[in-house]
Amino acid sequence: MDDHSKRLAGRTVLVTGGAQGNGLGIALAMAREGAHLVLVDLSVERMERARGEIEALGNPCHLIEADVSDEVAVQNMIATAVEQSGGLDVLVNNAGVFPFKSAADFTLAEFEHVLAVNLVGPWLCAKYAFPELKKRGGGAIVNITSCSGHYGGASVGGSAYDASKGGLQQLTYSLASEFGPHNIRVNAIAPGVIVTEGTGGQQAFEQGNFDQEAAQTPLGRVGFPDDIGRVAVFLASEDSAFVNGTTVIVDGGAMAVW
Repeated sequence: MDDHSKRLAGRTVLVTGGAQGNGLGIALAMAREGAHLVLVDLSVERMERARGEIEALGNPCHLIEADVSDEVAVQNMIATAVEQSGGLDVLVNNAGVFPFKSAADFTLAEFEHVLAVNLVGPWLCAKYAFPELKKRGGGAIVNITSCSGHYGGASVGGSAYDASKGGLQQLTYSLASEFGPHNIRVNAIAPGVIVTEGTGGQQAFEQGNFDQEAAQTPLGRVGFPDDIGRVAVFLASEDSAFVNGTTVIVDGGAMAVW
């Protein structure tokens, strides 16, 4: 496949939380389709490793250290991404935190931090990305929500996380309505159980820690970051030109049998 036949050739994609897990899976999938990547994360070391993987595919990759819950940092992040790449076509709001514990044990500051990163952060990124996407004549925003908190899938100890992801799902619908007239599509992906560093990683998978979840899934397996990445490519590309304001559940069918 030459560069011109790739679905995201010549487009700049910014992925928050792009240094590992689903974020890196998304970035690699986008790179395979010809995208220029901008990774945003708090860990420069992890971003450097991720850049090596992306550049090995022959794609340019820029790195920005930023906290998505900080408004000034987000403004600077978008400005830097545009300066480095010449514009912005796709925003992927993936950065998130996921502490799980009882409501009694959460402090107000901890609860507010989860909302700040998981909900306020995507809103800030979308707010400041909007004028840049508009300059390009349109684009796409992909929010990474979760099956946890989606419909009946709330989790014990997930009061902050589930609330933030439920809010992000509703934010997706609102922004799709607001940005749609500018040819900017806003959609979400709700991952199920995915093997990432946050869930124990490859070692936990090899040790059978996901066997119970796999057995409860109609496809008989759990997911991997590339499963999320492939759907993100679809939502970022013209293949989904008439898809706006929806959430794609990527869980192997687990929610279908809950």
